[in-house]
Amino acid sequence: MKKATLIAVLTLTLALFSGSLFAAGVGLTGIGARAMTLGGNYRAVADDWSAMFWNPAGMVFTQGLKAGVSLEFVTPTVGYTPIERPNGGQFSATLPEERENESKTHLLPSAGIYYSNEKFAIGLGFWAPFGLGSKWDLMNTSSYNGAYPDIEWEDDLKVIAIQPTFAYRLSEKLSVGVGVSAILADIIIRKPNFTQNPYIYNQALNQMVSGAFPSSALKSPFDHLLTESALEGDGMSFGVSLGTMYKITPDLALGASLRWQNTVALEGTIEATTYFADFPAVNQAVQGAVVPTLQAMLQAGQITQEQYAVMANYYSGVVIPRIPETDVKADMNLPMTAGVGLAYTGIRNLLISADVAWTQWSVWDVIQINNTDGDQISQLTLNWEDGIRVGIGMEYALGFGFIRGSAYTEPRAAVDETMIPAIPDFNRRNVVNIGFELPIGPLRLHAGYEKIFMSEYVVDEWVLTQDGTGYENKAGTYNSSINNMVIGFDYCF
Repeated sequence: MKKATLIAVLTLTLALFSGSLFAAGVGLTGIGARAMTLGGNYRAVADDWSAMFWNPAGMVFTQGLKAGVSLEFVTPTVGYTPIERPNGGQFSATLPEERENESKTHLLPSAGIYYSNEKFAIGLGFWAPFGLGSKWDLMNTSSYNGAYPDIEWEDDLKVIAIQPTFAYRLSEKLSVGVGVSAILADIIIRKPNFTQNPYIYNQALNQMVSGAFPSSALKSPFDHLLTESALEGDGMSFGVSLGTMYKITPDLALGASLRWQNTVALEGTIEATTYFADFPAVNQAVQGAVVPTLQAMLQAGQITQEQYAVMANYYSGVVIPRIPETDVKADMNLPMTAGVGLAYTGIRNLLISADVAWTQWSVWDVIQINNTDGDQISQLTLNWEDGIRVGIGMEYALGFGFIRGSAYTEPRAAVDETMIPAIPDFNRRNVVNIGFELPIGPLRLHAGYEKIFMSEYVVDEWVLTQDGTGYENKAGTYNSSINNMVIGFDYCF
């Protein structure tokens, strides 16, 4: 019983983890305030500390010791309205009206320092490429079992990358750069797992209790058994950033970069607790009229011990620890990103930059789930899709500073069959940025705003897991409002 539950709970938990950590909607552009306000169209610009992330080859076309810091404030609001369950009616205890995640602003810091003598450059960068969290109250769990927590979904993710970087100028026009990063991740996730009520979904059992149970016991909120799972874990990985920049003319630059990240070896613990439905009147009917039949079926080998336990206790209201704290491992490949950009300064006081970037989200096809001995317990299929991002940015020099604006568009990575509210990436994203820079001697102050637009999207089909113990996705209507701010400063020593 424990092994089967572990597979179902761990699989769904890791699905939420992967969505929170690597959904394209979370991979934002706020590493470097200037880079963000140019919409991440920065591979052919890359002339400050954030070049270590966008294109390390750009550092060597500057001179001296430079440093900078940026702080991105991300405020994602996602709305979700569930549709009916597969055979009609409200799904489990989910509330029928639209619900939003608990409002929270996330702080994503980044910083770097480097030195360049226009022949070689060396630097050290720090950033949080991912780092969001959310809490959701999507269900009226008090109508199912008052002991179940009011906040049903909670995830908290922190990812930090530290990268020493080196660049070398091969000629007057051409440079290359490389950075090696250490990536640290820490995660806490709590969520419900839904198991179908056998008295509803098993035809023989449904006929057995037809007329003996009140109709209210055979629909929401009692149509699924709720098991709460909790995961805590951390892991470490390494990545490599490669870049090249070529000055085609004094006014036109070409930049290209590739970020490759190794597998994150996650280690942590998982535990699960089952909350049976609390319906005393129906439980009395089960104990008096159904349990003797179930006992006979168990003795005849027609049902398993786990099936007997679920059916005999389904309406009892008892809370049972299903999985004690258990050590688990999961190796996850991180997506590779490659891009190319152009920057043009041939118009007085104006910089125009444009980038095209490809991200290999398809590495999130299958995730292997292992025990501490390295034996495979299960595998998770996500079927995510690669995406191509296209954007353009402009910067205009005023007498006292600079103003910037940009736009980019990128398709979603997730697909309908694995869509859940924790993934803020349910549709194509169209993004605009505005910002300004104020130079004060060797100090440059930055501020900017980013707005992400996504059209409402409907996932119209619930997808069962292969073992039939739960659902891969959450069908319903999704919408969002995501607003990001960035501030930062650069200093030239």
